[in-house]
Amino acid sequence: VISHASLIIFFSVPIEMNSRQIEAFQAVIRTGSMTLAGKLLYISQPGVSRLINELEQDIGFKLFVRRKSGMQATPEGVLLYEDIEKQFLGLKELEGIAESIKTSQKGLLRIIAMPGVVHLMLPKVMKYYWQRYPKINVEIESYPRIEILDRINTRHYDIGIVNLPIDNSEIHIHYTFEKKLTFVMPENHILAKKDKIVIKDLDGLDFVSFPIGTFVRHQIENIIEEHKVHIRSRLSVRSVSDIYQFVKYGAGVSLIFPFHELDGEDIAGLVLKPVNIDFSITTGVISRRKKSSIAAQNFIGLMKELLN
Repeated sequence: VISHASLIIFFSVPIEMNSRQIEAFQAVIRTGSMTLAGKLLYISQPGVSRLINELEQDIGFKLFVRRKSGMQATPEGVLLYEDIEKQFLGLKELEGIAESIKTSQKGLLRIIAMPGVVHLMLPKVMKYYWQRYPKINVEIESYPRIEILDRINTRHYDIGIVNLPIDNSEIHIHYTFEKKLTFVMPENHILAKKDKIVIKDLDGLDFVSFPIGTFVRHQIENIIEEHKVHIRSRLSVRSVSDIYQFVKYGAGVSLIFPFHELDGEDIAGLVLKPVNIDFSITTGVISRRKKSSIAAQNFIGLMKELLN
């Protein structure tokens, strides 16, 4: 009797087995008959016998002995069958995993985005995303714009969401959307009853700004200087979501881009009004790969639905 260890030694030399031989071998094991195996495979009994003989010659040992009850597998044949079944089951499992990924029943979506997008927009987007794809796991990280552009190059993320423009030909822009400059104030502010804010209304007010050196702060300061408006930049914070919190509790007013606007929901304690300045930013959904993962493609498609 050849042990399992011995069988491994047999297979240490190159062996050629084709799929048809394996199918014939499995069929004979399962039916115990060359004739029944032939019917199972829709080939003749001599055809099955030929395939088994070829397989035995290729591997170098007998697979079956003929008994009155039918074809009986040798101990080596049993060991070979068990290993083939393990491989077959592993393949079926892989096929199942692949099908789950294809149909978005399994997967991981990795997103890196600016803080305002992460805190204000993505919770709403993900609510709808999980309604459609409840078994997709998601990782979301929040970084400033410059760090996102650095980190997206590592390919560790499927999707980045960042303000444009981007001066990098290796980054692919899959979708863009615009947000207009908007005035935000506490709900009890003296300007809250106005339908539209003019830039002169900011004169003399405390102001909550974006950090020094950022593109948005530079542009807003240019607008304020151009209209000869005097404000006190009382506080600088990183994101729109941070600005909302400080404005709500009386730190001042601000000019922002409302990333929370997705389903018409208001923010408790705040009033947002249009302002007579035609200034927008364009935000892009980006990646290093021209062809995104299926989970990422579904996310981009949903963003288009929600924002168009």
